[in-house]
Amino acid sequence: MFSKSLINLCRQGLGSTKIVQNVLCKRNLYERAAIGLDKYEFFREKIEKQFSDSDKQLFRERMKSFADPESSSLIFTEDLKQIVHMVGDNEADLTLVEKMMKKYNKQNQGLRFGNFTFGPVVMRMYYHLNKPDIALQLFNDPEMDGFFNHLSSYQILMDLLFVNEQFDQILVVYKTIQDRQLQIAKFPKGVMMLVFAACYKLNTTESFEYACKLWNDQREAGHSPIRKTITFFAANAINQNSPHIALEVITSVRNQSYVTLRNIKVVALCDLGRIIDALPLLRSVLSLDQPMSGAPAVKQTYCRDVINLVKSAAEKHNDKEISLELDRIFNQLEELNMITETTLDSLLCSEIKMIDRSDTNNRESLVGASYQSGRPYKKREFRRPGISDLL
Repeated sequence: MFSKSLINLCRQGLGSTKIVQNVLCKRNLYERAAIGLDKYEFFREKIEKQFSDSDKQLFRERMKSFADPESSSLIFTEDLKQIVHMVGDNEADLTLVEKMMKKYNKQNQGLRFGNFTFGPVVMRMYYHLNKPDIALQLFNDPEMDGFFNHLSSYQILMDLLFVNEQFDQILVVYKTIQDRQLQIAKFPKGVMMLVFAACYKLNTTESFEYACKLWNDQREAGHSPIRKTITFFAANAINQNSPHIALEVITSVRNQSYVTLRNIKVVALCDLGRIIDALPLLRSVLSLDQPMSGAPAVKQTYCRDVINLVKSAAEKHNDKEISLELDRIFNQLEELNMITETTLDSLLCSEIKMIDRSDTNNRESLVGASYQSGRPYKKREFRRPGISDLL
């Protein structure tokens, strides 16, 4: 399936800024490596090379007999690990892995034989096969109680739902997490980012009201949302004719120089009819495009769709001096290649990426956290537009 939109900001008559959605591309919020898909696929390839077709078929036949509820045979950790990395996109394999998971979970109730955490790996399996409906069904299945009680499992599932435009189901999953009263943070940052992204994509009065309540609940609890969450909420506010809310929420970001914030702020100001206040913000980037201490220059850009909105707002303002000043600013931005064809929605929905580093602290904060428990763990650090930049 394709995402409903890449956002193009445009004016419709004299009304406020609307978000027009077009079917253009598939969109996910996490880079494959950020949710551990790279390692999952590595182990799939490893098993593919390690076992012959006859070996794999024999293994499947044995597991079918072991997975039978009437069988006294146990499903061991290595059995389940192998089938999870061997499963194909066919009904027989999907049914087999489901039966094995249910039996494994049942036999381990109250006593875990090993320290391998299967929830995130299974969600990666369904992500790899693009099976959001099955993943959601298993997540809600009483027989799988406790199996997916892991922060990474929720985030991978929610991103899979995002990819498949099941934005309403993301909110349902979040409610389920709350209802289960799990021993995790009340407002996990990565989960909250996906919830606000879903509200932004749903773009309904109800989902915006839900986002507003959730925003206030977080703030009252002393939680500080990450920048990506803030920008989703601000864009949602603009889309719901509440640019004043957008301006207020983006002030909670310490560093106001980020490209998404600047573009959103300009849109909000224009939507409020305060184009004069947008002029200094547009001018500001012209003096910032200078390298410091020998470092390469980083262009402070504006999106073409945002610039077009400013032009439209200026025409409605009908002030000759403002129009002349804007023309001067736009000409300079064009000369310096500081107007990008990237849409604001593309910036908002840009992937969270990760790179390796040796720090081993705070492993549970990562979506792609330790792929296998009990082994040396090498944490990854985030690079722009990663989570560290979203704080």
